[in-house]
Amino acid sequence: MKRRTLLLGAAGLPACLTACGGGGASSSPSPNPVAAKIDSVVMDKPGYFVGDSANITVRFTGTSARLEPGAIAVTNSADVTIGPLTKASTYKLIVTSGTVEVKQDILVPVAYRHTFTTLSMGVARAMHQAVLLADGRVLLIGGEGNGVASPASVIAFNWQTRAFSSIGELSTGRTEHTATVLGDGTVLVVGGSRSTSGTPLAERFDPRTGTSRATAGQPIDNRWQHSATLLPDGKVLIAGGRTSGANANSDTMDLFDPATDQFTRLPARLAFKRYGHVAVKVTDSAVMLYGGATTGGGNAPPEQYDIPGRSAAALAPRASDPATRMNPALVKLADSDYLVAGGALLPNFSALASVTAIAVGGIAINALAPMTVARSGLAGATLADGRALLTGGAIDDPSGDPAKPQVALASTELVALMPNSVQAGPPMAVARYNHTATALPNGMVLVAGGHGADGLALASAELYS
Repeated sequence: MKRRTLLLGAAGLPACLTACGGGGASSSPSPNPVAAKIDSVVMDKPGYFVGDSANITVRFTGTSARLEPGAIAVTNSADVTIGPLTKASTYKLIVTSGTVEVKQDILVPVAYRHTFTTLSMGVARAMHQAVLLADGRVLLIGGEGNGVASPASVIAFNWQTRAFSSIGELSTGRTEHTATVLGDGTVLVVGGSRSTSGTPLAERFDPRTGTSRATAGQPIDNRWQHSATLLPDGKVLIAGGRTSGANANSDTMDLFDPATDQFTRLPARLAFKRYGHVAVKVTDSAVMLYGGATTGGGNAPPEQYDIPGRSAAALAPRASDPATRMNPALVKLADSDYLVAGGALLPNFSALASVTAIAVGGIAINALAPMTVARSGLAGATLADGRALLTGGAIDDPSGDPAKPQVALASTELVALMPNSVQAGPPMAVARYNHTATALPNGMVLVAGGHGADGLALASAELYS
């Protein structure tokens, strides 16, 4: 393929000539010093897509060269490969001769193809949880297939080979649970609607061995549609949800300590008995609980959990928010803020189009431009360029009859925060809801499983690039 020359010769280059210690050439140059000069920089393509690698050839005069960040060694007239690329980036080429350096910025343009590629998972899953491991694998944990019992097998996706495989099993299959990656790499699975009685309420799955074991201490009661938040000290806050018995909606909180493998019931209560909410760590000392419903399907205003004080307090409700936002999509943006989109409005579980931003570093909730389509059961993920990709979901039956099932969506939307904008994304190959969307190390997004247009669990996934 024809290569693209970015820089040619030293003339006209806005290069930076410096000496160690700053400010000009050395006062005691070595005999017959070799000049530091960038002759040319050639790229194998004029532009790249997310997930590609770039081959760059540099011709220079000097003793050594490197690219920053990363201290990537550059050999004269030889290809250096950078990738996989996730977003447009500027690298600094530094050519050195003795104490003299020549520097030049190199822009590597990267964009999304805005397409979906269909993948086969081999098994059907919906209402599962997806977690990203440190090695880049995505685990699909729990959920339902198309049988009577919820499957217990844990499915792993390898982003490099684009293949799914079964790597182990939970003690019990479950839906409406939480899955949290702990500091030691194991995954804490808590609660949910379980398909087998007499099995543990909480377990730790080890992706390295494919085995799962019950935690040494078990929660006082089972809960589902709750939240699980990893705290700065490595502990996990389990809050709210639904429980069996008289206290159908919970205002209790448990704290799980991975070091002791024990759950502690906190004496403080939530301000509201809530379920179907989201929880985000907004500061090192505070967690915000947002959305969900309380007893009788009423509104559950936002509240803050004080980590050091182990107490919760209600925040002022926002008039611009929907009365109840059940099970919305939660997306952590590139700038660490969070996006809360769509969900269901009680009492009829009508789909919502509203989008809200939760700022990290303070207690700030800001309404954003709504989606073009109201969606419940949607999923979202952060793109490498800072936008959020919102996928699928379901809308109310066009007839307006609340007794009729919702209609699955294949459409997607792209949300930018600054400036705030919403635009249609490319359609998926399959309409799906109750699925997951996970940002991968190469900048792509894995959309996995969910219920299809016929209400059955899907055995397909799609890769956004």
